[in-house]
Amino acid sequence: MSRSRKSTPVIGWTTAPTDKPWKQQHARRLRRAVHQLLDQTAEADAVPASRYAKGHCGWEGMKDGKQWLATPTSKDLRK
Repeated sequence: MSRSRKSTPVIGWTTAPTDKPWKQQHARRLRRAVHQLLDQTAEADAVPASRYAKGHCGWEGMKDGKQWLATPTSKDLRK
């Protein structure tokens, strides 16, 4: 693996090291909303089918995009 390189010069558009805290908080909010909805109604159809159905999107996180490098260095292409 020491010689593996990326074939496309695309890197994340962020200064955050990880998305984990945002994902944990988002999942807790969604689970709480689903539990409250199930307590209020007995219908399983009321539960959102997708985790993005409640209006929260993946691009709201700290690491929310990518950028294309015009002249990438060898360090940029390392995995």
